[in-house]
Amino acid sequence: MSYETQLDVVLRLTIALILGAVIGIEREYRGHPAGVRTMAMVSVGSCVFTASGLFILAGHVTDPTRIAAQIVTGVGFLGAGA
Repeated sequence: MSYETQLDVVLRLTIALILGAVIGIEREYRGHPAGVRTMAMVSVGSCVFTASGLFILAGHVTDPTRIAAQIVTGVGFLGAGA
């Protein structure tokens, strides 16, 4: 993995963390049970899962929509358990 690719992954993870934290802060402000830590972990986890499919298998053709569909399924499963 080249330096630019590593920097790109770190940038994407940082943006996911910040946006997840912002959503979590808003949820805590409104009194919802899932707050900053939960939203940050879900967003960073989704970003890691998607980045692993896009960057680790760089030589192979991947479909990011299939990866995103599995993330939606997993988050829905977690939401149903809550």
